[in-house]
Amino acid sequence: MFAKQLIVNGIVEGNCHAEHIQILANGRVKGKVWSNNLSIEPGGKFFGETAEFPDHEVVNLKSKEPSSTNAMLKEAKKPELKTEAKKTA
Repeated sequence: MFAKQLIVNGIVEGNCHAEHIQILANGRVKGKVWSNNLSIEPGGKFFGETAEFPDHEVVNLKSKEPSSTNAMLKEAKKPELKTEAKKTA
């Protein structure tokens, strides 16, 4: 999940990338989060790992410039092609 701001008041499982992540009292996050600003209210739960964005990897969602994060998103959306080699007699 990629967002500028992520507010969780339910269940999120998986990797999250956001400038600001806020886990509310009824929120539960399980996975790895990349954020420079993570807050958890009393009652909120977090199970996993955290990592900070290096300054150059914070994504400006209004920018039309390609970034490494945009490239990752494009790669993630590509369908996987499977080919099989056939033997001929």
